[in-house]
Formats: sequence, C-alpha cells, structure tokens
Amino acid sequence: MLFVLLVGACSPLLAQEADERIAAELKQASSQQLVELLGADEYPTREAAEAEILTRGEEMVPLVQAARTSPDLEIRIRATNLYQQLLTRLRNDQLKRFLKMDTSVELPGWKRFQQQNGDDEATRKLYVAMLQREWDLLTTMEQQPFLIDYLFFQRSNKLSNVPRFGGQAFEINEGSAAAMFFVASQADVRITQPSMDQLRYLLAVPQLTGDLQDPHSNKPLLSVFENWLKANIELGRFSSEMRYIVLSTCMRENIPSGTLLAQQILADRAKPSSEDGFVQLNMGINAEQQMMFAMLALAKLGSQKNIPEIEAFFDDTSAIQSQLAIGEEFGTELRDVALLAVLHLSGEDPKEYGFSRLANDPTYLYNIRSIGFLSNEERSAAFEKWQQAQKQKQEQPDKKS
Repeated sequence: MLFVLLVGACSPLLAQEADERIAAELKQASSQQLVELLGADEYPTREAAEAEILTRGEEMVPLVQAARTSPDLEIRIRATNLYQQLLTRLRNDQLKRFLKMDTSVELPGWKRFQQQNGDDEATRKLYVAMLQREWDLLTTMEQQPFLIDYLFFQRSNKLSNVPRFGGQAFEINEGSAAAMFFVASQADVRITQPSMDQLRYLLAVPQLTGDLQDPHSNKPLLSVFENWLKANIELGRFSSEMRYIVLSTCMRENIPSGTLLAQQILADRAKPSSEDGFVQLNMGINAEQQMMFAMLALAKLGSQKNIPEIEAFFDDTSAIQSQLAIGEEFGTELRDVALLAVLHLSGEDPKEYGFSRLANDPTYLYNIRSIGFLSNEERSAAFEKWQQAQKQKQEQPDKKS
C-alpha cells in the first residue's frame, strides 16, 4: 500500500520531468518539424509543439497558415487555432509599439490617416481604438476597396441598429465612429448613397455626442469628422436629407466646419437649377426650411465674412411653412431669416429691429417658431432700419476726416 502511494506521489513529478524534456528537445526542432509534430501520436508532444510555435512567434506564421489546410485533421485544427493566437499576439505587440510612437510599425490605413489628421499620441490612441473595433473594415479599404461599400453598409447598419422600444441601451465606441467617418471620406473608395445614409443614425447616438464634446479627447475625433464632412461636400455624396442631418449635428456640437455645408446649401439655392437640389425630406423639411437652417448655421458657426452671401437673399420672399409660426397672423419669409442671421453676425440686437418675439435655442441659435413679423409693415421697417444703419456706418469715416 505504501509503495502504491509513493508511486502515485512521484507520478506528477515524473510527468513534469517528461514534459520539460520534450520541450527542451523541441527547441532544437526546425519550424517545419514543429508543425508536423502538431499531429504527433503523443498528446504531450502535440502540446509542447504548440507551445514552442507560440514562443517562436512571427517566423511561424506562414507555415502555420499553410497548415490550416493539412490533410491531417489534428494538425488542421491546431494550426487554425494557433494562427489566430499568433495574429492576435503580433497585432497586440504592433499596437503597443505603435502607441509608443514607433515609426517602424506599419498598420493598415495609417498612412492615409496620418496625412489627413496628423501624428501625435492622441491621434495614435484614436487610431488604435479604430483598429481594435474595425480592423476588417480598415484592412478591406486598403486591400480590397471594391468590397468596401458592401462591408461599410453592413457594419454601419449593425452599429445603427438601436433598440427603440426597450431592450439594452445602445453604445458605440468612438473607434467605430471614427473608422466609419474615415473610410467614408476617401475619394478613391466607392460609397453608395444607401451606405452613406446609414450614418444618419450614427450621428444621433448620444455616445458620439459625448465624445465630440469631451475637451480632453475630442481633437482627433473632431478632425476625422471634419475631414469626412469636407470630403463628402466636395464629392457630392450627401443627399438632401443627409445634408440637413449633418448640418444639425454641426450646430448641436458647435463644429465650425458646418459652415462649409451651409455655404453649399446657399450656393445651390442661387443656381438657376436649384430646385433639382432641394427636395421635400422624409422628415418634413422643405427647400425653404433647409435654407433657414443653413442661414442659422452661418449665424451660429460663421463670422462676418459670411454676411455678403447671406445678404444675397434679402429679396427672397419665399414663405416658410406656416406650421412653424406661432399664430395665423405671424409669418416668416426667407429674407427674415437672412436679416436675422446678418444682425447676429454684426453684433446687433435683433429685437431692436422688430424681432420682438424672438427666443433663443441651444441648437439652432433661435427658436425657429419665433422668427418673423406680424405684418409686412414690421418687416419693411426692419429692413429699412438695417439699411439706414449701414448707410450711417459708411458715412462715419467721412465725418471724421
């Protein structure tokens, strides 16, 4: 009985010694031999071969990758698992070195991103977050750009699948948001209208709002967003509905580049064929209302340099839809909004010009229901007062001389 107990106590030690002996022998084995030993008859040998392959790391990747199609089932299964482990380890090592500003690390899409957004610790931190969440998307952009539209649509659709009625609250990482904006800002990557329109849901996610407003980390994300905005204005990828949604986002988050989109809307209106670019949106926003929001965006986000392009609409008597008004007699014309925007940019008090019912709004600068006049007489008086004020300003230098 004592003999049996002694043997039982020694067997773990013997097994450990055997494992250590096998591991030592395998250190002398070639890379190809290690892969073949994944299918060895003895379980300890298979385990030791696997451990040695993981130890050798990057040099084993090509052989392990090829072994995934081995006719030996055991080798095939182990090689498949090992390949994923090796890639994960190598990727994590690359990302750690990358965050330490190692310029020798090459990551998919980084050169493009660096050219557009610069290179510092905060920018690299965001790019790592992008890769960790959207590695396949960024890799596809570089290696198989012809597939990007399909993958982009599927991914953005999944990200925007927010539970509307109960269920777990939807959360999105800033890495995913930045990756979607980055990919959709590339001129040489084809993004169709349905795919681009999927981003309208992403823009409404509270987490994105919080990330854009965070003063400690918003600079890189804001840069990506602004590059996406500028690129798609130039490429003409925004539908009328998307333009309104993006413009509202810029006003809500106080993003200065929203003025570019507002300027485009005004410029399109001034074209002879402007009706082609202005359609009734599904959300009930018509052409005049789009113009109203564009003017308010310039007032909120722009500067006095924008005044001339707004003043060009001082003669536009187009009526804003009546449901936006606060009474049957109260009316709003497009020129009213133009005057209000110019007054704001000029530092004038709109109420002194007849906008007596005007109320502020945190997003749109002014409550759109409070813009307008009770009569044409009030309206005419407001414009006349503005013209007189400008005339007096022009005459002031002459009086001093």
